[in-house]
Amino acid sequence: MGSLKALGLTIGCVLLAACAGVSAPTTPEDIVAQRAQAHLDLLLAEDYARGLEYTTPAYRVGRGLNSYTRSFAGAANWNKADVQSVICEGDRCEVAIEVTYQAYKAGFVNTRSREERWIRVDGSWYLYLK
Repeated sequence: MGSLKALGLTIGCVLLAACAGVSAPTTPEDIVAQRAQAHLDLLLAEDYARGLEYTTPAYRVGRGLNSYTRSFAGAANWNKADVQSVICEGDRCEVAIEVTYQAYKAGFVNTRSREERWIRVDGSWYLYLK
């Protein structure tokens, strides 16, 4: 019985140490980079309903899923999308993204940069779309 307690204690310590090494992003740049990449990953998966959750509350109420889906219609051709940099000032961040996509009719793969604006609303960061 004593060896089981020791084993349990050892496993608990290992798990606690592993969790201590994982830290949540703390700077606005880190938080926005993580959220922007998660949003891009949803676009790559064509999960527009979940991607919409990353837009501002006002956009979700005023524009909705159909408008959002139309805004990202070309994302269905994306092969890869990565956050390159995030620069924040106050409650606004500019996010540079690199997108690789397949141009089906032309038959080639292209990579281009795009910019996104993220804003802080009530303490949370959201993609700003007009």
